[in-house]
Amino acid sequence: MKAENKCEVLNSLTLFNTVGAELVEIFEAHGIHNYEDLLKVKNLEKKETLSPSLRDKAAKIVKSDSLQGFLERFENNYLKKKAECNEAHKKAKENFRKLKGVLPLLNDEFTEGFDVLDDITDFFGAENDEDIFVKLKTANKALFRENSKTKINEINLYGWLRRGELDFAKLEKHPYDKSRLAQWVDSGVWKLHLEDTKYFLELPQMFDNWGVGLVFVPYLPNTVYGAVRWMDGNPLIQISDRGKDLATCWFTLFHEIGHVLKHENIDVYEEDLNSTKTEKNRMEKDANKFANEYLFNGDDLRKEVFACKKAGTYVTAKELASKYNVHHMFASYWLRKAQHYAEFQTFVTINFADMYQ
Repeated sequence: MKAENKCEVLNSLTLFNTVGAELVEIFEAHGIHNYEDLLKVKNLEKKETLSPSLRDKAAKIVKSDSLQGFLERFENNYLKKKAECNEAHKKAKENFRKLKGVLPLLNDEFTEGFDVLDDITDFFGAENDEDIFVKLKTANKALFRENSKTKINEINLYGWLRRGELDFAKLEKHPYDKSRLAQWVDSGVWKLHLEDTKYFLELPQMFDNWGVGLVFVPYLPNTVYGAVRWMDGNPLIQISDRGKDLATCWFTLFHEIGHVLKHENIDVYEEDLNSTKTEKNRMEKDANKFANEYLFNGDDLRKEVFACKKAGTYVTAKELASKYNVHHMFASYWLRKAQHYAEFQTFVTINFADMYQ
């Protein structure tokens, strides 16, 4: 059942009979259907407690000496379960509040749960919702660089990465061919399609032939631009549509390809692309340089854009593109990054969520 047709968090108390509902079943099993008239009560099925006199009257109606004691024990057990179930439901609702951000990534693949929280649990491959947080604690050791200053939503990132793993598992996974990936990069054939979102979205099929997993997963708040992981010898490049900007996606792709080609078998999670902070490590500088060289012909374009902003000098993307022999979309990309006449710049929208409809 799809999420919109089920409750977010089911209270398991609804799976248990009240003592009144249990008594109704007993009456009906004895062929007695006018039990409310006989007992002089209404809505018997909803009764969570029965008075001693009512239990005694019911026992006499069905002619059972043991019924009164049975109903008393049943009622006590129900009230105990009610307290336990309500406490568990309260905790489960809190867990759902923390986890619901990953719902856009379930892609209607996980629909067998009793409630939406069950579907999320299945998505994570966990035993129950509490187990998700146990898994998260273990995963954190690998997911975050110690020097990161970006505030990350750990649950959203865990879910985002999980979606990447699930999509990667669907690929054929040919043996990794590093040379063919490098040849594609060096060929420059991609330069003919820089503004073509269809071409970009079809790249995963091409990369799969080279044993490179490329997956596009919609951005979740407070997560990352991209990530590189190695799965049994195959690189998995995962990219988000943060900013919904095709130029940013191209930069993220080439940045991650730089990691794959230069930093084999090392997992990387990108929080802040193009950061100039001094704590950027060598690998990040390598990947930035790689992307800058292929997309922007070096770093001079970026430097001029920020210099123009500082000086208050007007410059167009067309002028910069011609001067540095780059695509005008990338000149606009830097002008927008610098917030220098950003409203006049080219912006090609891309939305990975369309792939999850």
